[in-house]
Amino acid sequence: MRRAVSAVEVLDTLQVALLSLRATPLRSVLTALGVIIGVAAVIALVSVGQAARSSVVGEFASLGPDLLWVLPGKAKEGQFGSAPAEEGRLTLTYEDALALAAHRGPIAAVAPVLQTQIEVAAGSRAWTTTVVGTTPDLYVARRLTLAAGRFLEEADLIRRKRVAVLGDTLARRLYRNPLTAVGRRFTLSGRGFEVVGVLRPEGSILGLDLDDRAYIPFTTAQQIFNLNYATFFFVKAPDPTAVGEARRAVQRVLLRQHRGEEDFTVLTQSQLLSSLDAIFRILTVALSSIAGISLVVGGIGIMNIMLVSVTERTREIGIRLAVGARRRHILLQFLTEAVLISLVGGFLGMLAGLALSWTLAARLFGSLPTVASAAPVVALAFGFSVAVGVVFGVYPAWRASRLDPVEALRYE
Repeated sequence: MRRAVSAVEVLDTLQVALLSLRATPLRSVLTALGVIIGVAAVIALVSVGQAARSSVVGEFASLGPDLLWVLPGKAKEGQFGSAPAEEGRLTLTYEDALALAAHRGPIAAVAPVLQTQIEVAAGSRAWTTTVVGTTPDLYVARRLTLAAGRFLEEADLIRRKRVAVLGDTLARRLYRNPLTAVGRRFTLSGRGFEVVGVLRPEGSILGLDLDDRAYIPFTTAQQIFNLNYATFFFVKAPDPTAVGEARRAVQRVLLRQHRGEEDFTVLTQSQLLSSLDAIFRILTVALSSIAGISLVVGGIGIMNIMLVSVTERTREIGIRLAVGARRRHILLQFLTEAVLISLVGGFLGMLAGLALSWTLAARLFGSLPTVASAAPVVALAFGFSVAVGVVFGVYPAWRASRLDPVEALRYE
């Protein structure tokens, strides 16, 4: 009957393994590098993915549960967003927005949005920004707040005035001080515009600065860009309980406008948030799986180095077996060395991964992953790194333990 390994034998084996690893420090560090990179990549990608999901979903959720998104094209079942509209034709027009606004009842506000990227200039300063053609209802639908001046008015739409409300970032780019921007002028597509208002900062989503924008009357945008369609609509219900009724009303009006053709998609905030959450979960899993491959590569590196170590230390193994060491001691020693490399690599990778994830999250989203959200990822990555050491260390350890003492002593 085999005797169990005692605590003294375990401590002796651990001491021998540590001495062996210290004898070749550079090799040990390079062997652990694959595990370090793998653990750091898994922790960083999962943590940043969680931070991105929280940031984006939080930003969209802040718009309120009473908001509807109307997109061009008909979405397929289970598909996020909408399918592309017919070649050369987008399906939402300003007339559709006017029809929805006239319906009212369960529709409190309708804001068509026509946006494009274009260069604007004020004096010697020029900047490429997002220009948004819209209506006064956007102020209510998007819950915007002013820092100075006013927002767009109905008179601006009727007269196609060349007036604009600037985001905080764009106002700073053009005039340095946003509070002094009201009343000043800039040029857009060769036409002069007057600044009538500046918005309070909104922040950013995935690096997209929501304050780097100029809002102009929708009719003015139509005239300048010679376009009639809208990129999408914001529709606001009177309260969250009326969202379902508002959605049905939007569908009825647009079907009538489009002569029965359902070439549009109406999404509620809950549908949008669910779709976004699912997309970010899939991306996080996919990226972390790719990062996990580097852990497997690190394990293969451990196995390779341990096999080399077995070959180099064949005479040592032979001597130990000759003076009374059992095969289980040899197996335990090499397995311990492999696990120690994985433990050290996992610990250093954990520190590197946390530092990297916090740095990226702070730069991209202005927030840090919470300890509670990072802990399961860290535990999983660290546990996997130890498992890699065990799995890929078993074969070299078994091979070392099966060496013939006589043949090992003859080995040169």
